[in-house]
Parts: sequence; structure tokens; C-alpha cells
Amino acid sequence: MGDDKSKIKVSDLLVKALENEGVEYVVGIPGEENLDVLESLRKSKIKVILTRHEQAAGFICATVGRLTGQVKAVALSTLGPGATNFTTAAAFAHLGGMPCVFLTGQKGIRSTKQAEFQIVDIVSMYQPLTKYAKTITDGNLVPSMVRRAFREATTEKPGPTLLELPEDIASMQTEFNLFEPTPVRRPVTDEKGTHGAVDILRNAKRPIMIVGAAANRHRARRAIREFVDELKIHVVSTQMGKGVVDERSEFFLGCAAISSKDYIHAALDISDVIIMVGHDTTEKPPFIMSSGASSRKVIHISFDPAHVDSTYFPQVEIVGDCANAVWQIKEKLRADNKVFDAAPFRRIKEYTDECMQPGTDDDQFPMNVARVITDMRKVLPDDAILSLDNGLYKVMVARYYKAVEPLTVLLDNALATMGAGLPNAIGTNLVSPDQPVVAICGDGGYLMNSEELATAVQYGFNITVLVLNDNALGMIKWKQEGMNFDEYNLDLRNPDFVKHAEAFGAQGHRVSKTEEFADVLRHCIGTKGVHVVEVPVTYRWVSDMLEKVPSEASEILRRIVDEFGEDILLGDSLPPSSKEEADEASKEASEECTKRLDKVRRSNSERSSTSETKGCEESQQEKSASSSSATKSSSESKSKSASTSEKSENKSTSQSDSKESEKWSINKGDSVPFYLVGRPVYANEDLEVMDKHTNEVFCKVAVATKSDMETAIHEVSTTGARKMAALPHYVRKEILMNVAREARRRSEELAMMTTIENGKAISDARGEVERLVQTFEIAAEETVRMYGEAGDMDIAKRAHGYQGIVKRFPRGPVSMISPFNFPLNLLASKVAPAIAAGCPFVVKPASRTPLGSLLVGEILANDPNMPKEGFSVLPCTRESGDALTTDDRFKLLSFTGSASVGWELKAKASKKHVVLELGGNAACVVDDLDEGLDTVVQSITTGAFYQSGQSCISVQRLFVHESIYSRFKDAFVEKVKSLKMGDPKEEDTFLGPVISEKDADRITEWIKEATDKGANLLTGGNKQGTNFVEATVLENVSHDCTIYNEELFGPAVCLEPYSDFASIVDEVNNSRYGLQAGVFTNNLSKAHYAFENMHCGGVVINNVPSYRIDSQPYGGVKDSGLGREGVRYAIEDMTEMRIMLMKEPGKLRDTKQ
Repeated sequence: MGDDKSKIKVSDLLVKALENEGVEYVVGIPGEENLDVLESLRKSKIKVILTRHEQAAGFICATVGRLTGQVKAVALSTLGPGATNFTTAAAFAHLGGMPCVFLTGQKGIRSTKQAEFQIVDIVSMYQPLTKYAKTITDGNLVPSMVRRAFREATTEKPGPTLLELPEDIASMQTEFNLFEPTPVRRPVTDEKGTHGAVDILRNAKRPIMIVGAAANRHRARRAIREFVDELKIHVVSTQMGKGVVDERSEFFLGCAAISSKDYIHAALDISDVIIMVGHDTTEKPPFIMSSGASSRKVIHISFDPAHVDSTYFPQVEIVGDCANAVWQIKEKLRADNKVFDAAPFRRIKEYTDECMQPGTDDDQFPMNVARVITDMRKVLPDDAILSLDNGLYKVMVARYYKAVEPLTVLLDNALATMGAGLPNAIGTNLVSPDQPVVAICGDGGYLMNSEELATAVQYGFNITVLVLNDNALGMIKWKQEGMNFDEYNLDLRNPDFVKHAEAFGAQGHRVSKTEEFADVLRHCIGTKGVHVVEVPVTYRWVSDMLEKVPSEASEILRRIVDEFGEDILLGDSLPPSSKEEADEASKEASEECTKRLDKVRRSNSERSSTSETKGCEESQQEKSASSSSATKSSSESKSKSASTSEKSENKSTSQSDSKESEKWSINKGDSVPFYLVGRPVYANEDLEVMDKHTNEVFCKVAVATKSDMETAIHEVSTTGARKMAALPHYVRKEILMNVAREARRRSEELAMMTTIENGKAISDARGEVERLVQTFEIAAEETVRMYGEAGDMDIAKRAHGYQGIVKRFPRGPVSMISPFNFPLNLLASKVAPAIAAGCPFVVKPASRTPLGSLLVGEILANDPNMPKEGFSVLPCTRESGDALTTDDRFKLLSFTGSASVGWELKAKASKKHVVLELGGNAACVVDDLDEGLDTVVQSITTGAFYQSGQSCISVQRLFVHESIYSRFKDAFVEKVKSLKMGDPKEEDTFLGPVISEKDADRITEWIKEATDKGANLLTGGNKQGTNFVEATVLENVSHDCTIYNEELFGPAVCLEPYSDFASIVDEVNNSRYGLQAGVFTNNLSKAHYAFENMHCGGVVINNVPSYRIDSQPYGGVKDSGLGREGVRYAIEDMTEMRIMLMKEPGKLRDTKQ
């Protein structure tokens, strides 16, 4: 205590006490109750930093304490609302173990004229949130209370303290006193305390260390690094333990970002001792102990005794200074030359590194968070400091960002509060002004305290803020989806972050493509000032990855057991308990993960047991034991591998007799991705694709969400539109020809997938594949002959000398909705013209037949010339797909499907161009048999019943001239009766199933209505099994029947005779549809009459209306549609004319003056 007893103002004494404690900054927002203190600070060497919100001031000071272990910055606020605003920051420091002191004002306690205005019992409020909270009621108490507040804040466990200074006390005079700060030494554990741990470790084979939040202290970090390196013990960190060890170390296995079933838990499952250093129960537990008898021991080393609960109950506790305890144990084991079995951990590390590779080089945009983090690690120097806000990206930083130096990843796994990222970065820059500081914030968390940009700019801080923008509260949205709730109220309408930053005087940047990010970040950390970088991101991949981790971790553990023997597991491990369960866990692991693990195993298959223990000095006896164990393991592994191989071979054989099927992209039981921005996304398995013959699930397809749709639309309307329009025509041609070549090469695969998902006979499916090939080939030809026009425009005197050039330009992004009945060719009729025209597109395939579209998506995704941003293939719900119709960023909607849906979509399509290819009840007129009876019968049979009549131009109404009616009817009915119905995969099957049982029931109900009203049933009419309907011929159907008037989409024909050609043309027109009609006649006049008078999109002479050539203009009138398909005509719809008018372009100007 000082001896100077001179009088001093209390506020001056307080500031002197702060200086005495080494305080360099006071941060916050003073009020009128703090004015005496503010005046005292004016005369002090302490720097005052004015924030825009008290919460931010608290975060800044807590971070300064976290980085230094001392209270170098004090948070200041006024009374009432100012003081209550500190509560979140106090909780943040309290749970996170960060030393800091809060100083709040208060009304006078001895006299006040304002009664209870703004009066809140702040001290009582803060007692649960702080280690010490008191009101200074007398100036003489200032020295002791300040000393205690700082002492409490910095001793274990560090945390916040609060002093409240009433304004009347602050203005009083008091005696000058100061208490000199004295260091507090942490208690050192005695040797007996470490003996038990050493004895356990001497008998251990595979110990592992976990470092937690309380281990992230200066002396402890150094001791732990020496322990790991010298004893060659593998180590895992918690999220707040990151950086305690150099994460590039060969002994570092990863960060426990989740509590169980992560890759690192495979290592914990085979460990026999866990050394838990600095465990803090405020963090999510890095592992969960199992109750009951266990041979695995847990050693607790920390400054405090273990907080025992159902998940953590260590058998040995060492309480005291962590650094000293770790050092004592290391020295004793080093003297023993103890060597541990590191080989299984090395293998787990290799497996883990391979499993975590996907996504790190992903060039999709919006960016995959794994790519963001990977690029950050490449750009940032080892001493750069990350300040994280809270969100789903936090888990990814914990997993993917390798911390090299201590406290270079400031991650909050205690309170996990949003809004702290930016203020924490300011606090970091206060402490480390020469190190790059990068705040990582989600869009939601950033906006909670973005006002502190003004603070950062005003005081000249050098920080970079990355705003990971997904326009939503991404983590909560992910949780909402995981709990199977509907999406609700978690989307954000964000400001323009660049302009927002610039409004505060900061420098704003926006990443517009993935390859830009690293350069933008490099520029920001190399340029002084405050930088805000908006990085559009998607969390879909993160969600997918986290869902796959448990099965992949189980697969890693299974492989470790296979390789090193079942004895490696302890009683309380929770691996698959039988080979059957192990095989099941293996199936759940992603195909990519399995391939990567196989790669690791192959690369290590020839290693001997000696090389497995490379770097270890084993005794000869240990070498023999190791060799014996390795031999046993190798034998077991070979036996299991043979069994697995045999099982795999049997599976392949049963799936398909064809060796070709082994090369197919989609096989039974597979999980199939959608294609978002040209990349496969294994988001979920929400859509079951049924084999329409067996009615069994064939595979499961990922379903896109509204967020995925938004990502797709954003890309095609920005980068995709620009890149597609800029493609030279010869490159467009090459893309189209590549699809044609690949489709032809994979024709059997495409045909079989069509047969499986659609029920179409394999012969028809092969025909559809060939049409797909032809459509892309036609488009390739058309793309290099898209000519414009040029001509004189001098139609009047005022236009003298003018010429014009007319050229077609891409209309822009196209939304496409394709039907189930021709999943390949109707897709091709939309996609091929779009590529030829230079239009980006988003396709929604029919939910019952998505595989064909996804295979075409795969082909495009693998084409190096096709811009990834130029397309997405997204199976999705109607709700998610609504944007395909309503979003004005699309410039054209191309829809094929039912009339009722099509016209509804047009009504909602706003200003965009719309092309509709809708339904029909196509008519065919047989006026003569000059083509030959058999030929006509065969054509009509095919036209009526191919694909079980599921075509909008299938023959539904059949009119035959009375002079030939009897002959035709007999031959036709006989032919229909001969059609084989059955398994569509069999070569001689003609009639497969209809698309669903519901449709089969509807078709048979319409047939029954017709017979009830007097129609003659000549053949068929029955439903067979679940979704088969017999080929049906009805005679003389009443014209008011549903089957006559509406589109049937099933295997039935309405047959009747006629006498007058003109009258039957009128009857053909007696329909709300008008797609195509067929006329069999060799009378040229009748052919022309039909062409001139049939109100439909096309008239086919001497063939059925079902006939279509893919280069023709194809479309209907009336309720059958709007616009035309057919490659050339679709290109015209997808482009728009633009004219350039030129005045006297050939006239030479006299430039001489």
C-alpha cells in the first residue's frame, strides 16, 4: 500500500488504480454518470475508445483478456440500459474464461434528485455472470476493490468482474492509496498426484491426449507441445483448444467439432487411455464416456477438479498447474523410454485426411465453406488471427483450418454468441497491431454489431471482415430442416454489404466468383484499413457432409479393426458389433469416401510391421510381438477381404447380367445427386425412384430446396448468363456434339434407366435415346448457322442512306419443366436449343422420372467447355420449383405437361416469354388403305399403344371410313390382342406398366364409364396387377364420355366409322385440344383439305399423329399449347432480335479542313 496520504478526487484515484494495474485502454460509451471518470481519463495515459454499443465494448475487452491473460482493457458504461447492455459480453467472458473488468456508472447513492429513473440493481444482475460484482460506496475502498477485481479476473478460472461507481462517490475527495499488484502462482500438483497417471500410462498401448479450453494458457501450451513431440503421443483438440499444438504436426488427429461419431472418435474408440488436459464443461464435450465397467482410463489434468456428470467421470484427477503436471508426467515417461503403438492412429489420420479432402477444391459458387477455409489457410500467414462470430461455418473452421500458433483461432464454443466476431477482431488488433486480423461472420451475426465498423474506421484499425452471406440464419435453418420442420421465417433480406461498408468509411468488396476469393483476401490483409468482403456461400454441402460423417467414421473404425484385429477395441467402444452391422455401416458411407479409404489402404498394403512403427525404438521382444500381431491381423484381413469380395461379386451379378452395368453411374440402391451450378450435390435421399415394373425402390435422389433454387437462379442470371452468351458458336457446337457422343456411348445405360423409372419397353427406350442423340446433333448443326439479316432501310426520304443489321441474341436464363413420359427426348428438346442459343438454364425433371435428366446433367458437368454456372438440374417440390415460373430473372419458361398446369403457370409467369407443350386427345382418320392394310394397322397400333399410350400425341380417337371399317376393325383388334404385356426390360415386351397405380385406376374408370354409356369393348379394358392396363379398343364411344374428350394418357382407343370426309374433319376439330392429327389418304385434295382445315399444330399424312421429327416445328393450338418446339424454332424462342441502324455506313467523310 502506498504511503502518500494526500487528498485526491475519487475518479482520479480510480484511474490511477487502473494505470497501476497496467490498463492501457478504456472502451465503451460513457454517460453523464461517468463524466468525472471521463475527465480523469482525459488527464491519463490510458487511451479511451468510444464504441457504438456497450456490448461490443465488452466483447473487445474480453478478447484483449483472452489474448493477454491480463486485464489491459476495461469496459465502461453508464447506468441502467448502458450497464444492462454489457450482460451478453459478461456471459461471453464468464463461460469462455476471459479476464476482463466492467466499470459501470450509477446515480448518486447518498443524494439524488431523480428518484428511481434508470435505476436497476446492476450488481445483483451481474453476480451470476461475474466472479466479483460490487458497488464502490466509499472512495477509500477504491484501491482495495480495484485490486480485488483484477485479481479475481485473472486467477483460475479467469473471468469477468464488475465495479459500479455512483456519480456522487466519483466526485468526492479521498485519500490517495494504491495496492501494488502481486503475481499469483498457480498451485503445483505434488508428485503423488502424478504417480497414478504415470503408472496407467506405463501400461498403456495407445494413449491419446485431448487439449481443451483451459489448456490454452501460455505455459501450458509449451509444455503440451513438448509432451506430444517427445513422447510421440497423438493429440486431439477441442474447438477452444485449437492452436495449443501445431496442427500441421504428424501427431495431430483433428479437432473435436462434434461430441460423437466424428472421424477423431475412431481414434478415441481404439485408445486405452485418454489424457484430458484443460477440460472445461462450458464447451461441448469432445467425447462422451460410457457408464459401466470399462478398461479405458481417463486422466483429468486441469486447474480445477473435474465436474463429474453422466458424460464425464475420470478415474484419475490431477488438479493444479497444467503445465507443471504435464511436464512431470513427460519427464517420468521419457526416462522409461516408453514407446506407444502409433500405427493405428497414423492410419486413422491418413483415412481422415482423405475423407476431409472433398469440398476443399470445390469451385462452385456461391462458395462452399470448406473452399473458403482452405483458401484462407493458403493465403494467411501462420501468425494471422481469426476472430469468429457464431454460425455453421464455425464447425467448419474448427475442422478444416489448421492453427499453427496459439490463440490464432478465436472461436467461442462456450456461450457461442452471435455478434461477437467484429468486436473481437477490434480487440485482437488492439493487442496485435502487426498481425493480420480476419473476422469471419455470418450475415446474421455481422449485422448484430456492424455499427462497430465506425469504431474501427475512427481509430484506424487494420482488420478484414469476411461476411459469409447465405441470406438466412443458416445454422438455425439447417437445424430446422434436420428436425423435419417446414422452412419458416429464417431468411434475411440483407443490405448491399459493399455500400453498407462504404457508408461507414470502410472499403467494401464483393466476391463474384470462387477463383477471386484468394486474391481479394490477399489484397485486404496487405492493405491498411478496414475491409469488408461479402462472400456468397452455400451451406448445403456442409449439411450433406455432416450427415455423412457418422457413417464414414464408422467405416474408418471398421477398416482399422479389419487391419489391426478386433483386440484393438475396448469393452466400451461402440463400433459395429458384428460383421453384418459393419457391412451395413460401410454401405452408408459415401462412395467417394469408400474410394478414398481404399486408396489409402492400397498405398499402405505392402508396409511391414517394422515400417508401421517407424521412428520407434522397440525392444526385440516388442518387435516380435508386433510382427506376430501384424501377421494375425493380415491373415484376418485377407479372410475378410475375400468374403467381402465374394459378396460384392454376387451383388453385381444379381443386379445385372451385363458387365456393362458395372460401369453405369446409377445402380440399384444408389444415392443420386442433383446438379447445382454444374456440380453434383448429395444433399439428401428424399426422393425415392421406383422401378415401375416391380414397384420397388430402385434408388434415391437428392431433392433441392428453395435455397438451392435461389443459388441456381442467381448463378444463371449473373455469371451463367454472361458466360453462356460469350461462348463462341463452335464451342457451343462441341458441347452439343459431346453430349451426343456420350449419349450414344452410354445408350444402353440411358435406355435401361428410362425403362426402370418410366416403365417404357426397352425397345421404345432405345428409340428415345437415339432421338436424344439426334436432337443434340441437330442443335449442333443449327448453332453454326444462326444467321442475321442486313438490308437497306431507306424506305422514305427521311431514312435516306440508312442500313440495318439484324442479329439474334440470347434471351437469357431459361426455366425448364419436363414431364415423365419422355424423360430423355423432351429434356433434349429444351436443353439442346438453349445451349445452341447461348442461354443458361435450370431444369426441373419430373419427380417420377428424374434419372434421365440427371444423367444428361452428369454429361454436361463433365464437359470442360460447359460453364458450370450455366446450368442446374434440380428435382424439387412444387413449392421450391415455383420460382421457375414466378422469378423474373428467368426470361423464358418452357413447360411440357398437362394443360391445366401449363395454363396456370402461364398466368403466374409475369412478363417472361412462355412456351407450352401441353396435352391432346389426338385423332387419326383412315380414309383409304392404299398404304396396305397391314401397314396401316401396324402404324396405328404402335401410335396408340407404344409407351402404354402415355403420349400427348398418342392415337386416342380413331375414325375409319365405313367402306373399309369392317376389314380394318378385325385386323386392328387382332393385332392389339397380340401385344405382349409384361416386364419392360424383356426384349419382346410391347406394353409396360403405366406410371402409377393411381393412373391405372383412372384409366380403367374412364373405360368403364364409356361401356356403361353403351360403348362396345372389343378387347382389353382390365387392370392387371398394380399398374398395368390391358391394351383396349372401344367402339362407338359416346362423345360426351371423358375418355373421348379429355387426354387419356393410357392404352385405349375410341374407334368409330365415318362416311363424309369434311364432316369428320369437323369432328376432329370438335375438341379443346389441337396438337397433331393423322390422316391416311392418297387423295392429294383430301390431304390439302385436312391441312387447311384441321385446327391443330401439325397434320401427318399417311401416318399417325404420334409421329414427330425433332427438327420440325412442334406444338399445338387451343388448349394444347403455345409456341413451338423443334430445335430451330426453339432457338428462335430463346433468342430475340436486335437491330443496329447505321446512317450512310459506306460514305467516306472528308476529314480535310
